[in-house]
Amino acid sequence: MPRSSRALVCLSLVAAGYVVTRLGAFVAAPTTPKTPRTQLQARGGGEYDVSDADIQTFYSSLLTGSGGDPPKGTVLSELVVKFFHGEFTPQGFKRYSGLWKGPPPGSIGKKDISVGVQGLKAQMANPMFVTKGGVGYGVDETQKVVDDGKGWVWLAAEMSPGGLALELFKSVPYGKRALLVAKQSNVDELFNSVNWDVALANVEKTFGGPQIKQR
Repeated sequence: MPRSSRALVCLSLVAAGYVVTRLGAFVAAPTTPKTPRTQLQARGGGEYDVSDADIQTFYSSLLTGSGGDPPKGTVLSELVVKFFHGEFTPQGFKRYSGLWKGPPPGSIGKKDISVGVQGLKAQMANPMFVTKGGVGYGVDETQKVVDDGKGWVWLAAEMSPGGLALELFKSVPYGKRALLVAKQSNVDELFNSVNWDVALANVEKTFGGPQIKQR
């Protein structure tokens, strides 16, 4: 079509009130920069995003107690004793095999819990065994990382054939039952003010993405 004819068509469209809708067909929408895939993986990706603010909020919720040890007779105190009362060796964790202090003797008592908490604190400050995490739930193992570089250390629970098992993470434990998080450089800050009721409630829900109620 000659240039003069095209100009007449444009003028006709303006007169008819179609200029906005017709121009939209010729003007490309602005492009939005895509987030690099590696960055998405580091954050968890999609619905499993956990921001630094989310982590700080989770941490602050735990600093609402008076510290000390978790109460006797709770699932949390028994888990701490089961997984941290013993010896950590390069070959693995050797659980204490003696008689629990009670009372009554043979059952887990406050003294046993105190030893377990000390073991937990020592491992959170300098963990010997760390589970990979840092990306969304159910992804390929090769995409997970041992340490995301944020300086946090997490205690999280996962259901196993033998019941709940505790693991330590230095990256976000997506899809796990995150119980505690501490600054690895200052673990005492958590344990001096930890609210064990909040930590116990965390046993019943997953972390990262939609919260899923657990039993």
